[in-house]
Amino acid sequence: MDFATELARNILVLTVYFIVVALVFNRAFQSLDKLVKFEADATYLNKELSNYKLQDFLIVKFSFADKYELDELKRLSMSIENKSKDVFVEIDWKQCFISDFDKRIRRAIRVIPGKNEAASQSPSTILPGQTLKEEISDEKIGSPLFAPKNLQAAADKNDYFYLRLFLKISEANTKGRSCNLRCQFIAKNLSWQKALVLALQPK
Repeated sequence: MDFATELARNILVLTVYFIVVALVFNRAFQSLDKLVKFEADATYLNKELSNYKLQDFLIVKFSFADKYELDELKRLSMSIENKSKDVFVEIDWKQCFISDFDKRIRRAIRVIPGKNEAASQSPSTILPGQTLKEEISDEKIGSPLFAPKNLQAAADKNDYFYLRLFLKISEANTKGRSCNLRCQFIAKNLSWQKALVLALQPK
């Protein structure tokens, strides 16, 4: 193979490579206005737990993906750990609500993981030392929690929605108490740097 042929082949390989890279970057930039992320407001949640004197034995966590398209968020994944030795925690699902970005509320519904069906809405009891894991939607199970247009507007200004959990706490030698635990979630636009990193990750 002569030098000219080898040079032509190398140029062709480089050209194809740069075209592929350019297409990947272009795709990532085009998707920026269609990608958002969600963050649980940990500061607000810790304050709520402290106000209700739950911070010493209750750990509440929510998990989100790195990114979402505007119509992709359909459920919230939640876990609640009861670290106590003698406190019983009950969630009354019939009194739990989820809001939109205008802070209007609708029923929060327990969902069977992996299915577009509602689980029983009877109360869930978290025994001492146990952890409850649930997926939560609204009454339109299987549909996006928010209209894409409204979600985009909320992400543009880092707006929030919230989940209200109605808890009944039964402690030894007490009559028990109720708590309206409010958990807030902030919607944000995905940064272009993060979008590029995710776009370049192998599928």
